[in-house]
Amino acid sequence: MTLRALPLLMVLAMPVAGMAGAPDVTVSWSPERIVLGADAPVTLKIQVPAGTGPLHAAASTGTFASKRVEGGAVRRFEWRPPSVRYPQVAVLLFWTDAPAADAPPPVTVVRLPLVGLTELDVATAAGAHVEVEVAKRRFGPVRANARGQARVPVEVPPGVRQARVLATRGTLRTDATVPLDAPPDSPLAAALTPPALAAVEGGWLLMAGEAPLRASDVDVVAEGAVVAPAPADTRPSSAVVATAAEALRATGAPAGDAPRSADVGAKAQDVLRVRVIPAPGAQRVKVRVRRMDRAHAAHTEADVTVLSTSVTARASEAVDTWRSSFFLLAGGVFASGANSGPSGGVGVSVLTPWWRHRIAAELEIGARTAMDGGPVDARGTVRSQVLALPLLLSVRAEFLRRGAFSVHGRAGAGPVPFFHHALSSDLQGEVKESSVAGMGFVSLQAAHRFGRWSALAEARGAWAPMRTPWLDTQLGGLALYLGMRFEP
Repeated sequence: MTLRALPLLMVLAMPVAGMAGAPDVTVSWSPERIVLGADAPVTLKIQVPAGTGPLHAAASTGTFASKRVEGGAVRRFEWRPPSVRYPQVAVLLFWTDAPAADAPPPVTVVRLPLVGLTELDVATAAGAHVEVEVAKRRFGPVRANARGQARVPVEVPPGVRQARVLATRGTLRTDATVPLDAPPDSPLAAALTPPALAAVEGGWLLMAGEAPLRASDVDVVAEGAVVAPAPADTRPSSAVVATAAEALRATGAPAGDAPRSADVGAKAQDVLRVRVIPAPGAQRVKVRVRRMDRAHAAHTEADVTVLSTSVTARASEAVDTWRSSFFLLAGGVFASGANSGPSGGVGVSVLTPWWRHRIAAELEIGARTAMDGGPVDARGTVRSQVLALPLLLSVRAEFLRRGAFSVHGRAGAGPVPFFHHALSSDLQGEVKESSVAGMGFVSLQAAHRFGRWSALAEARGAWAPMRTPWLDTQLGGLALYLGMRFEP
């Protein structure tokens, strides 16, 4: 009996890597077993810690329905496998925005085994019943035709490099092992982040393959930019090193949507990070990544638009390093006497490039009211109301950041136009007056980021004396605010 095995791509064992430095991240997908040619989308669930910002995605093969998902502790991505039939390893990258311009983003690497669906041609005796065993699964039987030819559909799972063929005719039985052709290389996954590189700070190139990589394994060529390796990270990364089938056998769990995680140690390089700095005047950066240890190395390319900068501006004054945001605060002021009352404001912030983007200039337009009423000496009953509209310029400095949480200090001052309305029960009647005073304040502000939105809580102390012939009040005091900030 003779056998002819069609070219088949064999996949390596499938690891699923967790987010380096963030062990709380888990990944699961459904269906559990992915067979190429079925043309069915795969749903991936990424469970992240509360407060995680937008989650971005990239793949070495196949396509995502959406490459960015925001909000919630569980993010769902829909990924469609490639149209090819030969098995391969799909390398998926998931990452959040970098905590700082000079720090690489945390990345999750997921390696999915794509089971190949193909046919094995067998030549044997006419009329024989043929079965093919691949990784302890049997396919067939298929009856050979009059010329002794049989074609058996088979599925090739990860890590298998040979097939067992069983042919039976009457009392005759043949058992043969056939090696399968070596597979071509699975492509690398590569992504540039952020989507728009800053002309001065640049961004990061993220790379991962079907197995952990070393920096010497890849050749990176960039057009319109220079590249530099990231500092060595000695923290352990989290990864799964078992195939889906092995994980199920080990845990006894049914097939489905089960999360998985394990520790592979500090030496595992599940993702390589390379700093990418655009060249002066470059408007687009193109990166090519190639495996150096294989003759037919796969490569991938990623394009990104660079934010334009003024030709005459110095590097430290690039316009893309100034970012604006808008905020809203509402709360109340606690002061002596009848000076307590509601307060709030809206404003705009401009983040500057100073002190590593931790200094912001702000303009706030607020509203503050206070009311009083009751008998006043011989003048009878007086009802008095003050409405103030502070126009405040301030500086905000960030001095603590832990993930999505940050603490800021604010200080500012500005003019306060105010309006006083008093109504007396005696013959003096109604009094209306207006004037302009001043206000100064210092505050402590806490923020928790949710994508482009941040929840704010602020404690503020202010000083704002106001005096007229009919008014002597202090609209300062201790204020407590809650609010939101939005960054376009």
